[in-house]
Amino acid sequence: MRDESLSLAGEWLPVCNSEDVPAGGARGFIVADERIVVWRDSIDAADVWRDYCPHRGAQLSLGTVMRNQIVCPYHGWSYDVEGQCLRIPSNPSLRPSKRACAMTFASEEKYGVVWMCFGTEVPDYEVVEISDGGLEARQCRYWQPAGISGQDGGAMIDYVYRVKRPLIASLTKMASEGQGALHIMLAASPVTQTKTRAWLISIHEDDATHSDRELYDFMEILMQDTPIVESQWPKCLPLDPDAELHQRCDRMAVAYRKWLAGMGFGWGDVPGH
Repeated sequence: MRDESLSLAGEWLPVCNSEDVPAGGARGFIVADERIVVWRDSIDAADVWRDYCPHRGAQLSLGTVMRNQIVCPYHGWSYDVEGQCLRIPSNPSLRPSKRACAMTFASEEKYGVVWMCFGTEVPDYEVVEISDGGLEARQCRYWQPAGISGQDGGAMIDYVYRVKRPLIASLTKMASEGQGALHIMLAASPVTQTKTRAWLISIHEDDATHSDRELYDFMEILMQDTPIVESQWPKCLPLDPDAELHQRCDRMAVAYRKWLAGMGFGWGDVPGH
């Protein structure tokens, strides 16, 4: 990978439309000055590799797809979906070495688009304690097909989540290109240990004038998860780290639970051990 591509190592980049690569086919593209091949294996998954055969540097995109392998057009070296060479026609009895391997990239196919990531995985976001109290999750970056208000099409969106008090949280989202931000604050007012009323305040930093209808439509989107959230059990929030199956992407949620436990907060939660 070129040095210039290293700064993109954690980014998910569109390569092509799904329809650009038919079943059993292969096609070459250029992404960040790199030759990229997208080919479809036997389960119709889009595999994204460097368009380069390590034997003599031929473009794999000019080859053929056979028996769940892509075959180099020059000397017929065959590679499986993991990028490992399985067969060398000029010496069929030879078992190819582990070095005979094509460079593969992480890939996904969503929204009718084939995506790739030069890195093996997207860097984790950061959770820090705010100097005047609370928690903040930074470096949260995701692709959104609808982008943000006032912008046509999708965009990479930067998020910052903040929890200043146990029952007050805020979210700021901004397109990476620096277009207008959206700020949302959620303040909860408990009715009982398991019932809460919530106030949502939003501020749009853009030049558009937003009608009441637009704001109501936005609220409807937020409310879509309400039945699912209300179905969670137990009704009170478990603070015991072993009570739920946390993943790396849950770092902010785990930090929030530890933060509540550390301050001895005792409303609407289940104390840990």
